[in-house]
Amino acid sequence: MKKLAAFILLFSIAATTVTAQKKLSHKNNTVTEWVEKPTVHDLPPQYKQESALLLEHDVTLDYRFEGKGINVYYTEHRIAKIIDNRGIEMFNKVIIPVGYRTRVPLIKARTILPDGKVLDIDKDMIKVTKNENGQYEIVFAMEGLVKDAEVELLIKEIKPWAAFGSHIFQYKVPVASTRFEIDYPNDIVFEEKGYNGFPDGKDVLLHNRRHISIEERDIPALKDEPDCFYELHCQRAEFRVHKFINENRIDTARILTWDHLAREIFDDHYKITKEERAAVNKYLITLGVHPTDDDDVNVRKIEDGIKNNIVLYQYLDGNKSDVLDSIIKNKAATASGYLKLFAACFTQAEVKHELGMAYNRKENRFERGFENWGNMDNYLFYFPHLDKYISPLSVYVRYPIVPDEVLGIKGVFCVIPPKHDNFGPMAKLRTIKSLGPDASQNNISAGVTFTKDMDADIDISYSYTGYAATGLRQSLMLEPKSKEKEIIRKVVSVTDKPEDIKKYTISNAAINNFYTNAPLEITATVNTSELTQKAGKKYLFKLGELAGPHSSLYYEKKRVLPIDRDYPEIRTRTFTINIPKGYKVLNPEAIKMHADYVDFGLKPVISFNSDYTLKVDKKNGDKLVVTVKEYFPKTHFAASEYDHYRQVVNTAADFNKVTLLLAKKG
Repeated sequence: MKKLAAFILLFSIAATTVTAQKKLSHKNNTVTEWVEKPTVHDLPPQYKQESALLLEHDVTLDYRFEGKGINVYYTEHRIAKIIDNRGIEMFNKVIIPVGYRTRVPLIKARTILPDGKVLDIDKDMIKVTKNENGQYEIVFAMEGLVKDAEVELLIKEIKPWAAFGSHIFQYKVPVASTRFEIDYPNDIVFEEKGYNGFPDGKDVLLHNRRHISIEERDIPALKDEPDCFYELHCQRAEFRVHKFINENRIDTARILTWDHLAREIFDDHYKITKEERAAVNKYLITLGVHPTDDDDVNVRKIEDGIKNNIVLYQYLDGNKSDVLDSIIKNKAATASGYLKLFAACFTQAEVKHELGMAYNRKENRFERGFENWGNMDNYLFYFPHLDKYISPLSVYVRYPIVPDEVLGIKGVFCVIPPKHDNFGPMAKLRTIKSLGPDASQNNISAGVTFTKDMDADIDISYSYTGYAATGLRQSLMLEPKSKEKEIIRKVVSVTDKPEDIKKYTISNAAINNFYTNAPLEITATVNTSELTQKAGKKYLFKLGELAGPHSSLYYEKKRVLPIDRDYPEIRTRTFTINIPKGYKVLNPEAIKMHADYVDFGLKPVISFNSDYTLKVDKKNGDKLVVTVKEYFPKTHFAASEYDHYRQVVNTAADFNKVTLLLAKKG
């Protein structure tokens, strides 16, 4: 259901909206979807300081038995009021992601100008395209947007059956009125739970069909803030099939629990034929895997062997895309086949393991009592003997690195029973532990000497381990060799001129270096005049720019959302400045900076420290050795901790501004 959440969020940012009348159109439990002659709404005075306002927002899901299955008729209808130029930017383009096997029989959109004139969007202006992820999108621009105009959109889709769902109802602009309804046959019972202030709905039987209907007014705007997982905190509704009622009108037991999920994981990935088992055993021999070897060794061989040799496709033609002997022979698989091959290899190699699923912590929270499988997008294998995980579908990382979006949250894992006798509970809820901050380091070391013209000759080295290395390793692997210099130029940020980088080397870029956490290293030799500036008889040297760019949090408004970082990490910087003979640094104390946030035991929760030592050398010139350490072992902070957090972050950002003043001695 991640796509549905993204669908709603994209609507709110890129454009969209609802009905057109002076008052709410919710009468007699019905919704007026489209008024032929709309009238312009008055802007409620409490919203005059906003950029835009969603006047109405209606979402309806109608489940219908059709043929041998169930289809979901989805309707979304909105109307937005444009208040200022920022509102025009937000709503001048509509992007509608279209899910798999979804039909779109109707789209209507129009701009209603302040004088009442209506500009309908012609069908020829509505284009179907694919985004960079290969997903289909419907795209069109709204015409004539001005201040006080209104934007209306009605979309109807026919989607395949889904037992789970999630919809966001809070955005960066306020919502004056919203309505959410699920309508379904009387032998299905749904349950709904609201999050972040959205109401819970109750299942009711009406006219031989069941309904959950929720109306809410005055949902405030939720502004995005730095270092937060915005979507996680938006008001939203989640829903799931709770149970079925059989033909004798008897309630059946609760369904689709976490244990049911674990059983489905087992049924989908662990039931293989004799032919498949034989093919897997032969494959393990080619990978050099032996059941008598350590689990750690076999996990690495299996993961590296599959990810290096079996290509993962989003879709494959034919009906053998998840048949293991075919996958091994053709070296191609879809996600389901990939998972099945991993599971079979671990099983045949006698590596004790569990296969599970987890949410994206940047979008959803795990709740033990409300089982919404639809938001679970991440597959993980857990190894009890090693207490570590792998992400089988993340082909550009290796054990024990997993996507940072699952760190610190609970996942649902299938405990494989002895002899595959799947009776009794099979689900195990596990907290996916992050690697410690020592495992993910972002370090820079540099030596600086000056030419006669006081240009800086710099030998600089960048070192990345753990999570800090994932993005850069992937870029170096995926981009062609011709793009390598461009990547290096972004890393070596001490100069804006590519020609200033005289040479560079890259070490440990291969993906399998994750196994030993060997640092990805980039070294470069740079000659630049950009860091020094003459000031009379003195020189200014921009020391802080050696540390690389750093975000700041000079945001004075009261913090609303909690603070979240992607992963725990340590950043160290060591700079050796070879001061020209006969010169000295007039302001070395500018280097000294300190900020920390300590717990009740006076131990640093997070911290930043920079200091220096001066080594006097009358013969060759003094050396100034600068050391910097930024320590972030914790990744989540309450909004009440924001002032402590930003003090540390801003101190680190302020170091970038440190400029040394060099003058002749005496």
